[in-house]
Amino acid sequence: MKAHGTTRQPRRFNGAAACLAGSLLLALALAGCGGGGGTPPPPPPPNPVPTLTSISPISAAAGGVAFTLTAHGSNFISSSVLRWGGQRRTTTYISSTQLTATISATDITTAGPVAVTVFNPSPGGGTSNSLDFTVSAGPIISSLEPANAFAGGRTFALTVNGANFIDTSVVRWNGSDRITTFLTSTMLVGGILESDIASPGSASATVFNPGTAGGESAPVTYSILTAAPLVITTSSLPDTTGGKTYYVTLASTGGIPPITWAITTGLPPLGLVFYSDYARIAGTVNVVGSDTTSSFTVQASDWAVATHTATRDLSILVKSGALGDNNTCTAGSAAGTTPISNGRIRASISPYGDIDVYSFQGTAGSKVTIEIFAQRLDLDNDPTTRDLQLDSIVELLDSSCALLIYSDDIDPGIIQDSLIQDYTLPAGGSYFIRVRDFRGDGRPDLIYELSLSGAN
Repeated sequence: MKAHGTTRQPRRFNGAAACLAGSLLLALALAGCGGGGGTPPPPPPPNPVPTLTSISPISAAAGGVAFTLTAHGSNFISSSVLRWGGQRRTTTYISSTQLTATISATDITTAGPVAVTVFNPSPGGGTSNSLDFTVSAGPIISSLEPANAFAGGRTFALTVNGANFIDTSVVRWNGSDRITTFLTSTMLVGGILESDIASPGSASATVFNPGTAGGESAPVTYSILTAAPLVITTSSLPDTTGGKTYYVTLASTGGIPPITWAITTGLPPLGLVFYSDYARIAGTVNVVGSDTTSSFTVQASDWAVATHTATRDLSILVKSGALGDNNTCTAGSAAGTTPISNGRIRASISPYGDIDVYSFQGTAGSKVTIEIFAQRLDLDNDPTTRDLQLDSIVELLDSSCALLIYSDDIDPGIIQDSLIQDYTLPAGGSYFIRVRDFRGDGRPDLIYELSLSGAN
């Protein structure tokens, strides 16, 4: 007998529903057991705000050199950055209380205060309090006199020109203080020792102003040169005659200046005096009854610790008669000229329309310099006035009297003297120098000095 009612059929699940149900059950089970869904780690602690207590140094001279600035304080971290006037500078972490940073020369070109701070990056962090660094109007060197020195020289006074010098400024040589004399705010004199220039090379000269607003100037490189051998280059002296003014300065090259001179044997003609401080033979020659030659030996000594010397035998012919004119250039002959060598001779353009011609011997490839001193001569010991009106022209001629080169004004309209500088001689043999007035004028007071170097 069948039971009454509907027969129940088994429930069927499809695959997707089964997977969904399983996932829900698994999620509920895991949630209930605490697996896999733990609390995320806490964020890192914030960086501290740095504190700046001091900086070292606290000042530098405007125009000075690069330096390392040390910052002291607290809460410094490895990523801390020192800021100079608000700008980042390359920073080195030393410890939580010390940093260093490189300050370049361009950072201190202008005088005034500069705010220094330390910055710590986020998270947290921030900028420290500010401390002022003073860029002072410190010492500045513009030039040194003499501009260089020779190795082996003696102690000398170095004149330092510049700005912002004070009465306690000190000249330093390779970082060591030297005895210093304050002259003005723009000039000092420092005593340089023999040991400072014992060997060729270079040195560093600076000026240091003490005090918190002082500082040290930028260094100036000073060259210490090797001196060339000392040589007397005047090889002959011009003739003269009785009653005539004679004025010749001897020349030398090499050695360590200043050069001192002496006559070791013989004497110049009567009436002439040798001025050892200037290597000059000058005076008015006594009249002679017949042509007379006076021979003598000159010696030059330099300023080296171990003194170098050079000697030269010279002579002066005093003629009993007139010298004749020196206004003619004759090809292949020194006739009508005044033969000269290296040195400096004084003469005048006289009479009206006069031309002076000099002859010398040269070597091919040698560089000669010919200079006229006329308007620059100080004959009345008053440098504020111009003594002479000669407007010189100088010409260099070859052995055939052909013009090679000429010069009018060294500085047109300012220095109306003439200069031929470092001219390379094309051949060996005779050359001529011609001197005249630009206007063709001539009178006894048109005095000049002719300087020649580079000749035989």
